[in-house]
Amino acid sequence: MHKRFVQIAFLILLFWAVGLACNTLNYKFITPTPFDVIPYPVTPPPTPTLDPDAPPRWIEYERALSSVMLGPVGNITPDLTHDHGLCEWILMGGKGEQIYAWAECENDEGSAVSAPVVIFLGEDGHIKAVVMPQEGWGNLEELFPAMVVDLIYTNPFKAQAAMEHIQLRRADPSIPPIIVLEGQYLP
Repeated sequence: MHKRFVQIAFLILLFWAVGLACNTLNYKFITPTPFDVIPYPVTPPPTPTLDPDAPPRWIEYERALSSVMLGPVGNITPDLTHDHGLCEWILMGGKGEQIYAWAECENDEGSAVSAPVVIFLGEDGHIKAVVMPQEGWGNLEELFPAMVVDLIYTNPFKAQAAMEHIQLRRADPSIPPIIVLEGQYLP
């Protein structure tokens, strides 16, 4: 009887030691490492209390993107006071207060621009600047992290579908951009 008790106690001790060792290995080798770039879509944080009179968040994005992309060359400061054109965009990642996106915007005269952009948010969360790569994308690696540059070269943006949706929105201004219809969170 005593021998059986010792064997069971030894077996329990052995299982406990193996379990402890496995937990230690999991902690050391399976702990996730932080990403330099956070790919989108991400789980949205809780919605803060918003000003009921403020326009939807996507309007700020569209105004900022269209203002810079369709405005004077070299302009990075968005004019958020009025609409400059219609835009469609996808989010490709973010790092701190920088959001990496690909956007296509068209003004009322039919001029259109499609390019990757960096959207700079201020501490208050509002858009402070939008920067496009130089013509020929000579400064692409300076603006975007390597992971996003790789994504840009695979061209994930569906420009034809975006342009078709812009035309639908011209006919019916109540239709929001595709990114809004898909329910994606806009940082």
